Amino acid sequence: MRSMVSNADIEQRWIDAWNDLLDLVRGRGNVPCQLPDGSVVTVDGCKAWLQERAYEGQRVGVKSGWVEGRQAVIAEILDPLV
Repeated sequence: MRSMVSNADIEQRWIDAWNDLLDLVRGRGNVPCQLPDGSVVTVDGCKAWLQERAYEGQRVGVKSGWVEGRQAVIAEILDPLV
């Protein structure tokens, strides 16, 4: 399925997800990010996850949420790249 999408398109998708992440964080330090498997990582860990999954052929995104009683970011797999 990945062969249908150029590397430039894949890169743009994770860059868009990073931008959405940074918009949600808005310079606040130590914002937790929950991954789909339930693990909680740092913003840098979330960035790495978004990039890795995009290159694995997933369309990824982030949304605002709550983790452990704190405002957080929830990372999600939206659907396969098309």
